[in-house]
Amino acid sequence: MRYKKLKLSAILLIGIGLTGLQAQTLYVKESSGIQTPYSLSNVQKMTFSGGNLTIQKTDNTTGVYALSGLRYLNFIDLSTGITEQLMQLRNANLIAYPNPVNDLLNIDLTGVESEGTISVLTLEGKLLHEQKYNGANTVTLNLSQLPQGIYLCRYVSKTEIKVVKIIKQ
Repeated sequence: MRYKKLKLSAILLIGIGLTGLQAQTLYVKESSGIQTPYSLSNVQKMTFSGGNLTIQKTDNTTGVYALSGLRYLNFIDLSTGITEQLMQLRNANLIAYPNPVNDLLNIDLTGVESEGTISVLTLEGKLLHEQKYNGANTVTLNLSQLPQGIYLCRYVSKTEIKVVKIIKQ
């Protein structure tokens, strides 16, 4: 039993670590329109205190921003090429929200034209919930019966398979 927990923990840490490798830059966008990029390899620490965001770089320089003056923090440059990037992301995976989820999970399948099946699986592949998809843009799943944990939500049609990791609180 202990070995299974250790193995599962290692898989989760590797999976979470690999998903973080995609973002290379943090963008801080102020309400005034000024956007400041920070290379993640040069960021030593980020703190939120006293109504401010402080970003300390590895060369010991800092950037201080009033939280009330920030529009957003992001890992995608939203000022250029957003439409193409978001369409590529949207087509790559189905979108599940809120994630983490308490009871009701919304699955956004905008752009999916064929009928299929939506399933909730354990990380080991055991089927926990399945329902037919009839072409609606958004499907709501009731996950209140599931215990806390990490699951996979999968959409399957005749032409495609899309999978997203979900966390049940």
